[in-house]
Amino acid sequence: MRWNWLSALARWFAVVPAVANQDRKLHSVIPGSRSDTRNPGAASAVLYDPLGSGFALRAPRNDGCWLLCTVILYCMTPPAAAEPRRIVSLDYCADQFVLALADREQIAALSRGSQRDDSYFRARAVGIRQTRGTLEEVLALDPDLVVRNWGGSWDSEAMYARFGVPVLQVGDSATFDAAREDVLDAARVIGRSERGAVIARDLGNRLAHLRASWPRERAPVLYLSAGGAVGGAGVLMDDVIAAAGGRNLREEVGWALLPLERMIEAPPALVALGFFETGRTTTSAWSPSRHPALRRMLANARTVNLPAASVSCEAWTAIDAAEIIARALRAS
Repeated sequence: MRWNWLSALARWFAVVPAVANQDRKLHSVIPGSRSDTRNPGAASAVLYDPLGSGFALRAPRNDGCWLLCTVILYCMTPPAAAEPRRIVSLDYCADQFVLALADREQIAALSRGSQRDDSYFRARAVGIRQTRGTLEEVLALDPDLVVRNWGGSWDSEAMYARFGVPVLQVGDSATFDAAREDVLDAARVIGRSERGAVIARDLGNRLAHLRASWPRERAPVLYLSAGGAVGGAGVLMDDVIAAAGGRNLREEVGWALLPLERMIEAPPALVALGFFETGRTTTSAWSPSRHPALRRMLANARTVNLPAASVSCEAWTAIDAAEIIARALRAS
């Protein structure tokens, strides 16, 4: 846009055709210039082609017009994007990004899950307004940024765009590298890039420390949630186990229900348990985690409980789980 305005101003200030040389200074005869022998006493002019377009500007010796150009172009430069001042988060995974990166004064509301036992920064959420995340309730808060992982409707970005509210999508990182980029991007959007850089640097240091203590042989590890789900390739839990120095027993892609027979026949060296300490095993009487055979196997297996907050979201906070698994593997 800047060059379009400059081109228009150039034409306004008596543009004449010319052929540009390498430094774009053009030589032509314009009435009143030094080359005009018809009027040797007239004020001189400098010819210059800043656009390389074959047109030269006739600039009088008085630089007032160029000053005016500069001022106009400066005023037309769009201002830097202002940092959001009324952030609304739609789910407890998005809450973690907002609580880790934003100033408290920037937060208009968090989700109703912000103080759950699996909310990593739940202590920071105390005293901050909560929202159910409905469109009407969120718009009533007059947000200038909505942050979500899974909260709200599937088309939240398009829906809020109709009201001029940007949506930041976070989480669901399949690797720690992706989680690092995710928090850096969120920090930039929230206007707190320096905090994102601190988190990313800490994550890198902790991953490097884990790599330095990897065992020579990777022991098989299985992650089991209280609902009976196990994580395979392509999900962050797979990278968590790898970062800890283990080998994921489940090689198939994605999440699946526990392969009970396979686990009983070839038990892993370590079972990492998620959400078992939260009472979520009682949510379904049909959950594989309540099967008597599995309970007998777990009673005789080496297990480690992972804090629910460390595995509830696929984000950088899962480094806590990797460190816990690594300590359990070294102790074996």
